[in-house]
Amino acid sequence: MKRLILIIIFCIFANQLFALNYGKVIKNSKANRKYNEEEFEFSEKLHKENSIEYPDDTNIHFNLGDAYYKTEKYEEAITEYINSLRDDRVDKSNAYYNIGNSCFQQQDYIKALENYKNSLIHNPRNIDAKYNYELTKQFLQMQQEQEGQGQNQQSDKDKEKQDQEQQDKKDQEKEDEEEQQQQQDSKDEQDQQDQTSEEELKQAERILDAMQRAEDENQKERIKQLLKQLKLKPVEKNW
Repeated sequence: MKRLILIIIFCIFANQLFALNYGKVIKNSKANRKYNEEEFEFSEKLHKENSIEYPDDTNIHFNLGDAYYKTEKYEEAITEYINSLRDDRVDKSNAYYNIGNSCFQQQDYIKALENYKNSLIHNPRNIDAKYNYELTKQFLQMQQEQEGQGQNQQSDKDKEKQDQEQQDKKDQEKEDEEEQQQQQDSKDEQDQQDQTSEEELKQAERILDAMQRAEDENQKERIKQLLKQLKLKPVEKNW
């Protein structure tokens, strides 16, 4: 009797497990079909639902990574490919290869090279990984050359800007000096004019004094001459 009960329980559990796996397989199959039909967003939706229901199934994570890659969600794709690497049964060479492709699309060529290298470590016969590795090295070299040129151009611009600022500073200092000199010349001229006016005034006063003295002397001389010419009558005494 106990044995029969155990068999019944096992059958029930097996049926439930089969039902769960069946649902997962059906949804995964449908998602893969939509992927092949290039309905990538729909495929992404189904794989994502499956990954939530079965988070430990690394194959689903790998498939979801493919769907993310096709919808250009490269960061999410990288995350899902990394999740798939938790299972040793996953083709690690392909997983690293796809991570490298995602990094390449983000123009992160250093990380792309690293993942292509890991792909070749797990499968040295992965021709696509080897080809992409060599291609990425060329892109990385061009990127570094462009960055170097950009830095040189920026350096030239900075130097040109610095030279211009120095020249502007010199021009401003020269203008300030010229303005100060003009102000000093104007002040000197005004001082000279004031001094000349004061001297002219003093000279005029001296001339007036001299004229006044000359006039007084002439007046005195005329009086003397007049007195000499006058014949004074004697005073008659009336007494």
